[in-house]
Amino acid sequence: MIQYRKILELYFNGVSQRIISTSVGSSRNTVSDVIQRAKTRGFVELTEECTNQWIEAFLFPEKQAIEKGYAPPDWEFVHKELQKKNVTLKLLHVEYSERSRLSGKVPCQGQLKNAGL
Repeated sequence: MIQYRKILELYFNGVSQRIISTSVGSSRNTVSDVIQRAKTRGFVELTEECTNQWIEAFLFPEKQAIEKGYAPPDWEFVHKELQKKNVTLKLLHVEYSERSRLSGKVPCQGQLKNAGL
């Protein structure tokens, strides 16, 4: 688990990103990403209310969408549509992704990557 609070605490105390990386056991890229997000969002100090969960939700809101769940594909619809002429799995996936994002859900994507599409 990423220690967001500890990363920011050390950073605000002037510790280098390399030392922070070693101290918290996260990669330098992760530490850099947390610090960049904090700068971008104007996060300048830690308060008692700033828990790891709160900081993660504040800095990485897209991760919260993942925790809310993926939009499950409607496999019956997919099978019916694939019977039609000029309909491809890739086309159906693009449409599914757009519908999912418009509804505030995260589309599943692993299946098509593994299928080589």
